[in-house]
Amino acid sequence: MQDFFSFIQNRLTSQPWKPALGAGLSIALLASLKQIGLFPYLIAPLGASATLVWMVPNSPLARARAVIGGSLISAVIGLCVFAIQSPSPWAIGIAVALAIFAMVLLDVLHAPAGALPLVIGISHPDPFLFLATLAASTCILVGLGRSYLWLAEPKSGLKRNL
Repeated sequence: MQDFFSFIQNRLTSQPWKPALGAGLSIALLASLKQIGLFPYLIAPLGASATLVWMVPNSPLARARAVIGGSLISAVIGLCVFAIQSPSPWAIGIAVALAIFAMVLLDVLHAPAGALPLVIGISHPDPFLFLATLAASTCILVGLGRSYLWLAEPKSGLKRNL
């Protein structure tokens, strides 16, 4: 039991509450924008994106171009596949596979973005409104996460590349 408490104490000294709070506040902002009618959608995979952006900002999966580009590419692929084929189980699987392939090919792999074709296949959103909301949401999420680290945690070692 002592080992467990030592483990928790060691984890708390790294102050995980700071990025957790930042991620939570970022998602609360996006949810508020939906609630007041500025955003038509609150897109579930953005919760996983917030985890990466705030908790492991130096990860290749948390790069700005991966979060924003990977999400938009995956969404466009999902929308295109479902414009051609109704969202059957096979079409959903093909859309996810194509999205992952495109993200790897374009070096914008972002794991939460792999869920976007699935979300699109289930929810049938308006394509333009979904893409606009996704673009704005990912930019806000990345902007808040990066701004916090650059201003409040300059020793974080955050790489300034996209």
